[in-house]
Amino acid sequence: MLRIGILEDEKAQSDKLIGFLERYKSKHNGFSYTAKVFDTGSKLIGSYKRNFDLLFMDIRLPDMLGIDAAREIRKSDKNVMIVFVTNLAQYAIDGYEVNAFDYILKPLMYGPFEPKFTRILNVLSRTSPEKWLTLKTKQETFLIKIDSIIYVEVSGHDLIFHTVEKEYRVWGTLSKIEQDLSGAAFSRCNACYLVNLRYVEQVKGYFVKVRGHELNISRNRRKDFLEDLARYKGGSF
Repeated sequence: MLRIGILEDEKAQSDKLIGFLERYKSKHNGFSYTAKVFDTGSKLIGSYKRNFDLLFMDIRLPDMLGIDAAREIRKSDKNVMIVFVTNLAQYAIDGYEVNAFDYILKPLMYGPFEPKFTRILNVLSRTSPEKWLTLKTKQETFLIKIDSIIYVEVSGHDLIFHTVEKEYRVWGTLSKIEQDLSGAAFSRCNACYLVNLRYVEQVKGYFVKVRGHELNISRNRRKDFLEDLARYKGGSF
């Protein structure tokens, strides 16, 4: 059951979006969802309790810009998928700042919506919180959610797992961890970093910003890394 929040001040637009979801449900067996509509950013922010998997957010609202509402949401929830729904493409580009997955342009049409929503579902299915990785030291064994790993860093003979909650340092090789994480959305940006593509916020030249951390992209890995990122965004990684 996918939990969807819709931030849209025009009822006709939110009704259309829910109509698209119902149409998608009728054509795709097994898809189910719940949806709640908010007509102002303050209502969404005031009642938000990390209780959505996906947020469709309008940009122009009566009380604030959708991008500002998204900034507030990101303070308490780094993982919810955000998709902007707008007729202002120039604002949607700013979505990289809040790690937005994509944007849908108005006027809303079901034809473009269906394949984009399928990609959204593909990505959400790959980030299930039920997938875990076991890390061992001489003293302790840790179980960490794969989805919580932001990136893995080589430090001497150790690996540092930078996660949403904390850092873990264990002995090991990046090649072995890369094998353990095969099938998940991770890609090397250089010999020292294995990046969770879910947390990529921006790529600029030979640097990638991953949830506030700026990492170097090596020249020989840049092409493959960008291809992996494009496939992830396209839902085919």
